[in-house]
Amino acid sequence: MQPAKPKPSEVAAEAKRTYIPYIEQNFPQFPATSRGYSDSSAIRIKPDLGIEKRRLRIAVIDGGPVDVALDWYDYERKSAERDMASGTLKPLPMAIPVVNMANEKRPGGDWESGLMAPEENLCRRSNLVHTLVTTNTGYSHYPIPQTGGIYSPHVVVFRDGPDRYQVWKDFKSLPVISVAPVRRPKLDESGTRYSFDQEKELMQEKIRTVLRIAAANQHKELCVGAFGVGPGFRNPVAEIAAMWKDVLFSEKEFSGAFTNIVFAVESSQTGNAKGGVTDHEVFKTQFSPSNLFQSTYV
Repeated sequence: MQPAKPKPSEVAAEAKRTYIPYIEQNFPQFPATSRGYSDSSAIRIKPDLGIEKRRLRIAVIDGGPVDVALDWYDYERKSAERDMASGTLKPLPMAIPVVNMANEKRPGGDWESGLMAPEENLCRRSNLVHTLVTTNTGYSHYPIPQTGGIYSPHVVVFRDGPDRYQVWKDFKSLPVISVAPVRRPKLDESGTRYSFDQEKELMQEKIRTVLRIAAANQHKELCVGAFGVGPGFRNPVAEIAAMWKDVLFSEKEFSGAFTNIVFAVESSQTGNAKGGVTDHEVFKTQFSPSNLFQSTYV
């Protein structure tokens, strides 16, 4: 007989009562703090001229962003350690940041209730809430400004996702970029496109905010989920995927800013695309090489 699935509210209470204080006391190398950005347009990105001439590499992977980012970093770290052991001088990689679809009003949203949304689930798995409410300035980051966000450099993840919430033997840390997507915009009759340009343009500016905060903190690699998609925000997945492509490949501001970006979108996640196509399939199609780079024939 399988054990009963844990109640999210009880998992949150345990995290708040036991694990967050434990992390605070035993992991001084991962201070629970965050930095707020009130208006990302003030961030000036300095492109890396060494990578500006190379193509940005994009991958779409079936999985959750947190686990994909942690596995990605482990692979890069072990690869660097093997190179160093063989005599090749190679710096250790930076941790891979993930993007948190933040509640604009409350740190962690309704994470202490039973709401099964991405931010809430991440807060039950980690000390994200503690970082969001801890600042160096003493001022709250909330409400998050429309074109602002929060950077938490050391979020400690200590358990599995919502299927089991099993506590890990080894805790892991990663950076988190928290930006609040447009919430439930007005869509056209098909439910697949924005009705108002203002909401679409604001969402595109929020995508730029994510990238600016990542670049401002010297990250060349980034792991993103289906940002703004899902029942909590309900932005049209096809338009969201197209926005990411346009911003990353068409806007000069981000040329040379990144080397690798992974979109971690679970294949079981159904969206609002036509024909019942999953969110994963929409992102996979949008970032297919044939759609990114024009082929030429001699």
